[in-house]
Order: sequence, then structure tokens, then C-alpha cells
Amino acid sequence: MAESAQAVDLNNLALAFGDLGLGDPVGLTRLDGGSSSSYRVARRTGDDLVLKIYNDLRHSSSGKEPYAAGLLANLGVPITRYLAFDESRTRLPFRYAITNYLPGARVAVFSEAADVADLYREMGGLLRQLHELSLPAFGAFSTDGIVDPIASHNDYIVQLWITVLDRFRHFGATPDLADRLDRIVNENIDLVAHTSGPVFAHDDFQPHNILAERNPAGRLRVTGLLDFGNARAADATFDLAKAVFCCEHEAPGSKAAILQGYGPISHPDPERALWFYTLIHRVVMWYWLRKVGVIRDGEMHQLMVDLQAMAQEKQL
Repeated sequence: MAESAQAVDLNNLALAFGDLGLGDPVGLTRLDGGSSSSYRVARRTGDDLVLKIYNDLRHSSSGKEPYAAGLLANLGVPITRYLAFDESRTRLPFRYAITNYLPGARVAVFSEAADVADLYREMGGLLRQLHELSLPAFGAFSTDGIVDPIASHNDYIVQLWITVLDRFRHFGATPDLADRLDRIVNENIDLVAHTSGPVFAHDDFQPHNILAERNPAGRLRVTGLLDFGNARAADATFDLAKAVFCCEHEAPGSKAAILQGYGPISHPDPERALWFYTLIHRVVMWYWLRKVGVIRDGEMHQLMVDLQAMAQEKQL
């Protein structure tokens, strides 16, 4: 469970800010969204900052977020910049990060706007920029690099699928469906031979992690990219498939604008590759939501309905 608003004592925060040379905080405003509690911190002088308190149900280190954000520092992308990060609980009674404050509201807020497609086109272009950052190997990020780096994309996807399928079975998928999906992946593993190479993959690029606002001319514009907790080094089409999958869930019909903004896909059979990677992402999402209790035991969730439909399709 994320820490409550009452857990943030302004006096203690002032002491921590003083130690860190971040000025004098004079007010807190809770920010909406995210799995962690976040607060806009007003200071006596200087721009507002953000205090992010990490959810203690997630036991792994969150130090990979500052590392991931640091990789994008010179890319010209409006991102969260980490000014302080501490898991020791010595200054404050929780694990936290302090970052710059980015203006705007989450893109999800604009879902009913007549011109929201402009945002999704810009988001596609932003994702393209992230994918232009090449990395030395495939793998998840840690606090200072790539965990267990893998040079071969084929090896990375095969190892990933073995783990994913095992968790899918463990959390209650029927053996018949798991076997059918396994056959699809193995029969079409040739798709992963065509790769962009390892690039910066946000892996959670969706309307709740991107900020936007209207500019003085009244046009919607992206103002910031948040939350690098899932970021990793992966193939560009693999990450694009995850972005389209997540955005379509939150904003049905957004795929066309995202792909238009993204531009040419670095795969000789892009539709087939997107379908293939989406299958893997759906399996991951289903077992994760089962693991955290969002999907109840025995519940026929829409993700499972979609996976059953994919297992019957002839596209591959």
C-alpha cells in the first residue's frame, strides 16, 4: 500500500530538503495517478518539485528509474529529472525520489477532446525519439546498468517467453491455452530475427504516464514523460507493440494516430510482428494482474478473452 498523505510531515520534509540543498518546502499537493504516492512540493523560492514515495509492496529497488531517466538527459525529450533518490529511510520514513515538476495533466484527462488524436500522433513521435537511443545489450535496467545483459535478441525473447509462460501457467491459465500460445510463439520465432537492436524501451508508454496541456494557441501538446519503473533495453517494435496495446486499452482507436506519428517500423512484416509481440504483452499483463489481485481467481477477464481469440486467429 502506498503511504498516505498524513505520512508526509512538512517539518521532516523541510529538514530533508535542507540537507539536500533543495530549499524550503512550504506546501504539498497530492498528484493523481500512479502506483506510488506523489506530491507537488511548493518551495519558498524556486520552481516546484515533486516528491515520489515508493510503494513498499514493490520490494525491488526503484533506483533504476534515475538510471533510465539519466540515459535520456541529452535527448531533448521533456522527462522527469531526478534530483535526489533515497531508499535508506534515514532522512524520511519511506523510500523516495525528488524530481523536477512537469506541467500539464495526464493525457488520459483529454480522452474526450475532439483533437486528442493530435496528442497520440505526438506521442508516436516521442516514442520514436526514445527508440533512437541505442544500448549495448538487451535486458532490464538496474541502478547502474543492464541486468544480465543478453547480446542476441532471439535469446532475449526465448528466455523471456520461457519465464512468462511459466508464470502464466502458475497463476491459473488452462494447460490447453498455454500450450496453444506456446506453439504460436515457437512456430513464429523467426519474427525476432529482424530487430532494431537494443534501444531504450519505456515499456509503459500510455496515457497515464504522459502529460499534456494546451499551448497559447489552444493546441494540445505533450509536456512530459513520467515513470521509468518498467524501462529496459529492448527491440523497438517490441516496445511499440506494448505502447499500442496499452494505449488502445485506455483509448480505443488511438493506434492509427500513434503509428502515424511513429513513422516507418523497423521490421519487414510490421503488422505480423506487432501481433506477435502483443500476444506476449497480453500474457505478461494477465499474469501480473493475477499476481497483484486485480484479476480474481476464476475470473474470465477481458485479457483472457483476447488471448483465447488470438489463439484461434490465423494471422500467423
